[in-house]
Amino acid sequence: MGNYCQQVEINDKDFASVSIENRQQPFLVNKFDTKSFNLNISDLRQLAQIESLNTTKSSSPDKVKKVPFNLKLHRKRTLHFETIQDSNVETPTSQNRDFFEFPNGVYKGQMVNGKREGEGQFFYHDGSCFKGFWKDDMANGYGKIIFQEGEIYEGQFENDQQHGYGKYTSNQIKYEGEWKESQPSGFGKEILKQHYTYEGEFYKGLKHGKGKIKWFTDGASYEGDFFENQINGKGTYYFPDGEIYIGDFKDGYMHGMGKFTWPDGKVYEGGYHKGKKQGIGKLTTYNLIYNGEWYEGVYNGYGTLEMQGKIIEGYWDNGIYQK
Repeated sequence: MGNYCQQVEINDKDFASVSIENRQQPFLVNKFDTKSFNLNISDLRQLAQIESLNTTKSSSPDKVKKVPFNLKLHRKRTLHFETIQDSNVETPTSQNRDFFEFPNGVYKGQMVNGKREGEGQFFYHDGSCFKGFWKDDMANGYGKIIFQEGEIYEGQFENDQQHGYGKYTSNQIKYEGEWKESQPSGFGKEILKQHYTYEGEFYKGLKHGKGKIKWFTDGASYEGDFFENQINGKGTYYFPDGEIYIGDFKDGYMHGMGKFTWPDGKVYEGGYHKGKKQGIGKLTTYNLIYNGEWYEGVYNGYGTLEMQGKIIEGYWDNGIYQK
């Protein structure tokens, strides 16, 4: 029989502040503004002295915040994460509803043949506590665990792990959705206080698959594909000043083929490389159309410019017309 202990109770009070580990730095999704020009060109030779009409380089590119996707490691612990060796502790064998001491804490509840079975509470030596259902001496079914720093998980368990549908809450982060082997896996919703809300697919604790995220700080949002916590694949990014990019992404950059639209009606459609226009693309504004080759965000290579009823066809070098 285990050692009899003084009775204690779970107290759902306010908990201490919880910090977020592994906060990652922002990464960039660059956008480039097309400026307007009032040009009076009477001679095509003047083009050699004029900087490219594609002045789409931005000195202050917008940042798409990289979210601290990984919550604290506490939620990944099994209920037996801490082992305190005590040679005086015996294996409980009583089936009575008494308190029994285990190597890593104190248990009160139903037991069968010395194993926790049915409903019961477990109070860990580190201050964490679990209340729920047990099977084969492990948490199985519905339960609630309050970690020593105040985080709470309430939901389904399987063999001592968060598994099934559950809700995780700290004073900064909330996650509600599907779990597998103590990590968010499947569909869920995660909210980081004063930063963002994400709703979509998870895999092994990472945002992975289809999802949508919105930042509280500036109203920017993205909807589309995620791959291992990065914006990767196809999606739509909404910039806070009304610009919209629809297309391919790679590692958080506009990369591949896409369409960028400005609030005043300007449109670019074509290739991107790490956030800059590159390859073949078409830029349409209220007073010009350029269709041709780009490199690092400027006209470069062969292209055609239509402006004020004139068509200029030829080669460009770093934004300068070469005839």
